[in-house]
Amino acid sequence: MNAFTLRRRTRALVATVAAVAALSLTACQDDELVGGGADQGSSEQEGTTGGTDESTGGEETEETGVEPGQGTVEGGAGEDGSTPCTDLNTEVTVSPVERPINHLLLTATNTGDEACLAYNAPFLGYEGAQAPLPWVEDSIPQAVVVLEPGQSAYAGLITSSGASAEGFTVTSLSLSFAQAEGGSAGDTVDLSLPGGEVFLDDAAAVTYWQTSMDDALMW
Repeated sequence: MNAFTLRRRTRALVATVAAVAALSLTACQDDELVGGGADQGSSEQEGTTGGTDESTGGEETEETGVEPGQGTVEGGAGEDGSTPCTDLNTEVTVSPVERPINHLLLTATNTGDEACLAYNAPFLGYEGAQAPLPWVEDSIPQAVVVLEPGQSAYAGLITSSGASAEGFTVTSLSLSFAQAEGGSAGDTVDLSLPGGEVFLDDAAAVTYWQTSMDDALMW
């Protein structure tokens, strides 16, 4: 074998060894990339899932949390466990107001040991009345008024329009609270009137229960 042939075979062998080494290195790098990508994807997925759980928990707390004493509960009608305000857990007074004229203020204070809901508006009657005074429908609040012990709700009583002398005088009013579904809750109570009497005419009406005096007297 001459020197030229020996050099050619040596070069071919070296090239073959280099090619095999390159293929082996490429295969190892591919394995590392595949393994690392799978682990990283799994970690990212776990992190995303954890973030979603935390976010969901926060949203549930915000949506279901109701701060006591803030005055309202969305909807509120017919909820299980809700206690309506009645004559048994509430005291109602009637007060005069300077403004607006021809108005009285009803104040219902929770005297019980737990929160109660002042549904709709009070049923107000008087001796000889065939039906309670109408409710001022424009005064419907956005939500049912919630009274914690010691808190009060308010309703405005429009006594007359002031434009006519036609009407009648009453010496007392009777009040019943409303249920969520309609009808009265509890027994009827007699209310003492400021000055012992009040003049009513065809404009007489009462607002829905409100969380403030100003809201009750704006109608």
